[in-house]
Amino acid sequence: MQNQIKRYKVQNPVLKNYIKFFWELCIDHTKINHKLLPQRNINIRFNLSDTPHRVFQNNQTSTLEDVYFCGLQNKFTNAYLRFEGKINVIGICFYPDGLFPFLKIPLSEFRNQILGANEIGFKRAEKIISRLRQTNNTFERLMILENELMSLLDNSFLLPNDFRFIFKSINQVYSLPIIEHCKQNNTSLRQLERKYNKYVGVPANTYRTLNRFHKSLNQLISSEYSKLADLAYINEYFDQMHFIKDFKRFTGETPKKFIDKKNSILEIGKLT
Repeated sequence: MQNQIKRYKVQNPVLKNYIKFFWELCIDHTKINHKLLPQRNINIRFNLSDTPHRVFQNNQTSTLEDVYFCGLQNKFTNAYLRFEGKINVIGICFYPDGLFPFLKIPLSEFRNQILGANEIGFKRAEKIISRLRQTNNTFERLMILENELMSLLDNSFLLPNDFRFIFKSINQVYSLPIIEHCKQNNTSLRQLERKYNKYVGVPANTYRTLNRFHKSLNQLISSEYSKLADLAYINEYFDQMHFIKDFKRFTGETPKKFIDKKNSILEIGKLT
């Protein structure tokens, strides 16, 4: 699966502020049962094939809409994505604070949920996926997505620059308490949390923990370490046990068990 996921750069200079990249997964036939881990970016997926996508969670299997996404999660939920047959998916990977100006709904409303476009009232999605299915050319599809997204972008819902500045600083310096970041940027913790829940979907500390987990996860997957204690040190964890605790919070397993199983989409596709 890793070799089939292709990434594409955003061409429109305005959209580059909100979208990290587009991606595509095409497989003639496969059977997939992959663990869904909490992500630090929201990905909207467009299922362009006739193969239904299903999610298994809480001992129940549900069929997903053809346009769906996972809200940010604050913990592992033991959910699995399942499908069998031809796979043809195109996706949009937004920056952590990039989706709000398009949906115009506080992202905290999507927390810990897997949602279809119709469930949240995103009616434009039906038109978009219909247009995407009318062509097999990837670059034409990307152009359709960019044009549709530009028509959805509302300047009155753009994020304030001061939030983007403090968001970046919080995720660069883990050793500094969030309250100190607030003091340095002349904002209150209450104001900051309100913005995080609105624009990102989870509280500031939760996102910082999630972001640090993903940085260490990518290093773990790429074998960019000699021992777990090194990963803990590089990513500013207190110690190895602190790292393992956070890792289990988002995967339900220790790092060793996770690597041995090799059954998550993030691990196989490295779509982070």
